[in-house]
Parts: sequence; structure tokens; C-alpha cells
Amino acid sequence: MIFGVVGKSLFTTAAGENPANRTIADVNAQRGAVSKYFLDEREIDQRLTVLMAKDVAVGLRPAGVPTLDTNASVYEDKKSSSFAVLFGSIFNRAELRSQYAASEKKAEAGNDAEVVWQAYDQIGTKAFREFNGNFILAVWDAPKQCFYLVRDHLGIEPVYYCRKDGVLYFASRLQRLTHVPQVGRQLNLGVLQRYLLFNYNPGYDTFFENVHSLRPGCYIKIENGKFTIEPYWRLSFAAPFEKDEATYKQELIELMLDAVRLRLAGDKFRPGAFLSGGMDSSSIVHFMHTVLQAPISTFSFRCFGKTYDESHYARVMSERYNTQHHEIPFPAEETKLISNIARASQEPFSDIGIEVASYLLGSRVREHADYVLTGDGGDELFGGHPVYLADRAADMFGKIPAFIRQPLTQTLQLLPDTDAKKSLVVKAKRFSYSCKFPASLYSNRWRIYYTPEELRKLCLPDLHQRVNGFDPYHELLEIYHEADGQDHLSVTLYGDYYSVVGFYLRRMELIRNFGVEGRMPLLDYRLVEYAARIPSALKIGRNGETKVILHKVMQGELPDEIVFRKDKLGHSVPMKNWMRDSVAVQTLLREYLSSESVRRRGFFDPAVVSRMMDEHRHKVHNHSHRLWSLLVLELWCRAHSP
Repeated sequence: MIFGVVGKSLFTTAAGENPANRTIADVNAQRGAVSKYFLDEREIDQRLTVLMAKDVAVGLRPAGVPTLDTNASVYEDKKSSSFAVLFGSIFNRAELRSQYAASEKKAEAGNDAEVVWQAYDQIGTKAFREFNGNFILAVWDAPKQCFYLVRDHLGIEPVYYCRKDGVLYFASRLQRLTHVPQVGRQLNLGVLQRYLLFNYNPGYDTFFENVHSLRPGCYIKIENGKFTIEPYWRLSFAAPFEKDEATYKQELIELMLDAVRLRLAGDKFRPGAFLSGGMDSSSIVHFMHTVLQAPISTFSFRCFGKTYDESHYARVMSERYNTQHHEIPFPAEETKLISNIARASQEPFSDIGIEVASYLLGSRVREHADYVLTGDGGDELFGGHPVYLADRAADMFGKIPAFIRQPLTQTLQLLPDTDAKKSLVVKAKRFSYSCKFPASLYSNRWRIYYTPEELRKLCLPDLHQRVNGFDPYHELLEIYHEADGQDHLSVTLYGDYYSVVGFYLRRMELIRNFGVEGRMPLLDYRLVEYAARIPSALKIGRNGETKVILHKVMQGELPDEIVFRKDKLGHSVPMKNWMRDSVAVQTLLREYLSSESVRRRGFFDPAVVSRMMDEHRHKVHNHSHRLWSLLVLELWCRAHSP
């Protein structure tokens, strides 16, 4: 964990005092005072580092079970009294050392924070763009009296901050930051409503008042008392390539191979991969095998059910690449883990059981591997989400006259639900519901679970009044407004990188509880930049084929059974069926969403929640996403709210 405070109130010396006269005891007392903001008494002396300068204090301490990505290092430049602090991993450290080290000797030695400082010292903030990895940086430039707090390009590492009374408080863990008395733990009820809409928080205001998440690819700068947030990297879709298929294949293979190579941790650590049998995770295993030429441990979960079980394809990949495959069964009874997940989550997020699957996988990895590579990010790279096809269908549907369209959508909503995941009825009901939302929300319109009227009925009047006009769509609309793509899919993908990708990343944080690091080669910023310039027609085909270019690139590389499969299900969980049939899941719902529990929480109308449970059980409507998100929220509030 990294944490810190920047501001005059804590670190200026007393009037007339010469800083040089301060004793070691004085300095240690200040360090202790800073640490107590974020740590309890038992933690302060355990591998704690605090670097201090006038008005600046930055602390480092392992949080939870140590993993490879809790790499933390500091560097102090004695000559200038400056320092750099790194939390996380910079995978291209060798190249950076070679380029920016001041001498041949330094190129072979020195920690990663020293590499950070050397690059910054030579090219300033331009250096941040060249760091390839998941990281948080804190840099104090003493000669300029300037402080930087930097988040990695795609936001793999979270950074939370609060400004109050001229002081900046920040931490990599939200729950630590809100324990600072000056920050506090007052719930942001507007964000709570946004969570209900999307099942996660897609914005940069957090669940706590006055606490924010630093946007990916940005840094906070404090210079001469002036606070600004500036981007050092921004994704652009503005200039599509004009390349032939052979060139795309060569260049994408080189980029993906190098992204995987950088994220392999060397001979001392055992490699692993999450393998669903889809194109993304299969490609990662292919490139791992190419680089390592050694056994890889692979992991997948398995839910039984005709339209949910994809384990066959993971086994195809395991046999082809001779991996040591571990198939972890995921029965309904394991949903009890959601209580642990809610306690471990910085903010509530509801992934309809996939978060439980990730947690379950993480609990089994450490016996066989020290870290895993995953295929997260592939849908955004190459256009793989089903919602992108829904966007295209909505454009055609919108051309139908309103007097036909509106009655049709109302009629489709009356269809009963089915047990299947992707039946025509399921798709029709979801499409007719979501197409009511503004097209200006692009792909996120398909991820909304309440109309304004439905949300008004669910929430008690007092909650509506306390929200005080909060616009849940505002931050998303701002993101789409700044996108520079020239077509609908390009704008959609840009928005997803700054919204839904963060949702997946928070899920992957869960495996750190077991000492396992997840590394995501498909979120290598170089690969993301390249894919952004691939024309949309090579991502989604004329007949609705998704990931067209990836299938072409990996043809002849992966088994044909993987490349040409047509039944990709998304490695999902039959949660809606479990809510109807499983005693274990129904027991969870009855315990935490009972009328008494809902009334005691004081946010929602118990009668509305009870009606949703009844309608879901009788297949009138599929309320699984709504009910699961309410369950997660209740568990999270019990663990973290005042």
C-alpha cells in the first residue's frame, strides 16, 4: 500500500525554527504521526517506509498477503533532496535502465524507483508515458518544489485522494484513506444510486463524500500550492491504419508476444494463466508457451449447465499446450464467498457471480503458481462485447417508426424469462428494455438496470432528497464527449476503456488476498494504442462477427476448434437459475434482503425488493442482476459504512 499527505498543515516547522536543527526523534515523531493516519498501532513498525520533505510525506507498507505486484521501492536523490516512490511493477525496467541510467554501473544496479527518478530527471513528465506496467508513482522534485502523484496508463492500480483545507490525502486503498479523520466515511448517496444503475461505479467520484479516484493515465501536480490534474497519456482513435492483413498479423503477433514476455516474472517464480477457452485467454497461453517452452499451470472454473459450461474448450487448449490444468468446480454453495468479497472490496461491485468465481480461482492458484496472466482487455482491443452488436441493432431499430417501435418494446417486456443465458427471448427482452436509454451513453446503455421511474420506486423518498440532483450519467457523457474516434464503435471502445475496464480490474484485485498477482498483457498500453488504430470494420464484421482481426491473426496459431468456435458464452455463472433453484443462494437472499434487513438499512422500499424476488422466482422477469447487486451492497455496507 502507498499512502501520503501533501500540505503545509502537517510538515512545516514552527515559526523561526531552522529545519536543520530538528533531531532524529523529531523526524521519527512526525513519521509516526503520518503513519497513524493510515495504519493501526500493530502495523506501524512492520516494513514501513516513510519519506518526508517539507509539506510532503509518502509512506509504503505491504498491505494484505505479499504478492509480486506489491513491489515497493524508494529512491532519494541526496544532491537535490528529491525522492521517487514506486508502488507496483514497471515491466520494461531493463530497457529504461539501459536508456536513462547515468552510468554503466547504475544500469546494472539500483532499484525501480531509481530508474523512475533517472528518467524523470532527464525528460520530466514525459517519462511517465514510457513506464509500462501497473504502478503508482509519487515524485517530489525539491528544486522545483513540485509534487507528482501518477497512476498507470489503464488504471490497473487504483489511486484515491481527498482534498480538504489545503491538504491532499491519498492512498492506494480506499478504506485506509477514509479512516483518516479529516477525510471521513460519509457515504456519497448519488454514487450509491449510480451503482444501482450499473452494478458498479463507473465514475471517479467514490462511494465516500469528497473522495475521488485519480483517472488512468493522469497525474496530480502540486506546484507552489496550486493543485492540477493533467493527462500524460490519452488513447486516440483518430488516425486509422491502412495496412494489409499480413502486416496486421505480423505486427499484432509481435506486440502481443512482447506484452506477454514483459509480464513473465523470470525463473524464480511459477507462471500461471486463467484459461476460459475463449480467444483472449487462449492467445495469452499460446504466447506464454512460445516464450517459456516450459510447463504452465492453467486455471478455469466450471459451472454445470448446457448454456454455461465452456470447460471443453479450456481442456482443448490445455492438451494442445501441455499445461497443468486445474478445473475448479463452482457449485451454487460457493456463493457464500460473497461475504468475504464484500469485505475485501474497496467499493461494492456486482458481477452476477463472476466475482465469486475470480475469488474462488484465486484461492486455488498459490499452490501451483505465484502469478497468473489473464486475457482481460481483449474485448476492448478487438470489439468482442455483445453490447457492440446491440449498438448496431439499435441503430437499425431506431429507423422503425415510433408508433410501431414503442408497442413492440412494451410487448417484448411481457415475455416470460427462460433458464437459458442467450436465448432469443432473453436477448429480445433485454434489448427492448435497454434501447429506451439515451443513445449518447453508447455501450453503457445496455448495462443499465433501472429506468428513472423504477429507481424512484425502489429508493425511499429520503434517499432521493439527499442525492440532491446528482447526475449519474455526467462523468460517462464527459468521457464520450472527449473521444476522437470517427465512428460509433471507436467512441464506444474509448468509453469502455475509461469505464467498464475498471470494473474488470477491481475484480482481479480480489486474487491478491491469496498472494497471487494478476497480470494483463492485453492492457499493455502499446498494444492498446495500436488496436485503437485498427479500422472498426476489422473488429466487427458486416454479418456481426466479433473480433474479426484477432481470429485472422490467430488462425494457424491456435487450434481451429478455438478460432472457429461459434458458441462463446462469456465464461458465465447461472446465477438467475440458482436464485430460483438453489437453497444456498435463496438463503443468502432471504437473510440479507429480508424486509427487516432492507428496512433497517433505510435506503429502499422493502415491498419493492420483495416483489422483485417474487417476480424472479416465478420467471416473470429476470431480476438477478438487481437482486445480486442489492445483496452485494448490503454486505459491503455492513463491512464498510459508518
